[in-house]
This record gives sequence, C-alpha cells and structure tokens, in this order.
Amino acid sequence: MDHPAMNRTPSLPPHSRQRGVSLLFAMITVVALSLAAVAMIRSVDTGTTILGNLSFKQDTLLAADEATRLAIQWLEAQQKTDPDGLNLTQRDQGYWAKLVPELDPTSTSTSAKRVAIDWNNDSCRSQRGPTPVDCLPAQTKSLANQITARFLIVRLCSEVGSSTISTNQCPRPLNASSQVTGERGEINSQNPVRIGSTTMAEYYRIVVRAQGARNTVSTIETLVHF
Repeated sequence: MDHPAMNRTPSLPPHSRQRGVSLLFAMITVVALSLAAVAMIRSVDTGTTILGNLSFKQDTLLAADEATRLAIQWLEAQQKTDPDGLNLTQRDQGYWAKLVPELDPTSTSTSAKRVAIDWNNDSCRSQRGPTPVDCLPAQTKSLANQITARFLIVRLCSEVGSSTISTNQCPRPLNASSQVTGERGEINSQNPVRIGSTTMAEYYRIVVRAQGARNTVSTIETLVHF
C-alpha cells in the first residue's frame, strides 16, 4: 500500500516562482530596449543621410548660381567685343539666337518634338523620355567641390538676325529701345532726363544644370536683359 505522501507532486516555494516571473519581465525589457536602440540608430543614420544630401543639394544650387553669373559674364563680353555675333547661333558655345519652343531642360516632356540639352555630354543618350529631335550642346564649367555645371543661353527672338528687322519679334521692357548708343546703361545726374529711361537689348534665357556628389542635381533658369 502506497503511502499518501508519496503521491503528492512537489511544489516550488513561492519565492522561487517570483524569481522566474522577474526573469521573464527582465528578458522582455532587454528585448524592448534593444529594439529601441536599433530604431534610434537607424533614425540617427537616416537623419545624417538627409542632412548630407541637403548639404550636397545646397552646394549644387550655389554652383548653379555661380554658373549663371559666368553665363552673364559671357554675354557681357560678347556685347562689348562683337554685339552682332549674338544675332547668330553659336552652337559650340551653347548659344541660340532664337527661341526653341520645344526645349525640355529637365527631360520630363513627353512630346515627340522635344528638344533636349546635352547635360551629360553624351549626345542626350542617357536622358529619359522620347528621343529628342535635337540635342543642344551646352558650355561646361568645372567649379569647386567637384561640381560640374553646364549652361545654355537662348535669345528670346522669333528668328535669327538683327532685332531691328521688322519680322523679328523680340520682347523688351516697355521703356526699352532697339537703338544701341554709347550711353547705354549710364546714369548721369547732370542729365536727369535719362535717369529711369534705358536703351536695352533683347531678353536672354539662361538654363543652368549643376551636378555634384551622390548625383545631386540642381537646374535653374534666369531671364536677363542688358
């Protein structure tokens, strides 16, 4: 006959069961803290990447602004040395003497007649969109921080040739004249009649694209007149 005490299942003391529950909660806490640490590291890493990309973007914007200044300097030099030369297209200099209606500076147009700009110096082969009907070369400038900027200048006239031709439509400010004088751009306090009245040439559209680190790209357009 079995003794009644031999059929009883031994039980753990209360304090042993409490230690087991504490260990379970401790493990859950460690796992939660580990997940939080990983999330924080990923967040910091993502934030650093974003800040770095913004810095690269700012560099390309500043470079594009500098390239615009260089394009304006090129126009000013042409105005002084050979103003009649701006009446004709200078393809190798990235200058067009008349409007390009289907110009697609950002390669986003889906038009079959689109005209692209050779930003990557590869005859537009690497650009998105339909095959362009023409690929316009641009002037290239190497700037600081290993940034390459290219610009294209388009004179806003309906056709090539002098703007004084009646058939050539070139928009100008309301107070502008098509005449070219030696007092162009001059402000003379002794002749107040000329203050506020100017003699200006045509408008020019300057399209600039700057590419820097991590393929960061900035494209800007500027409208100028002289």
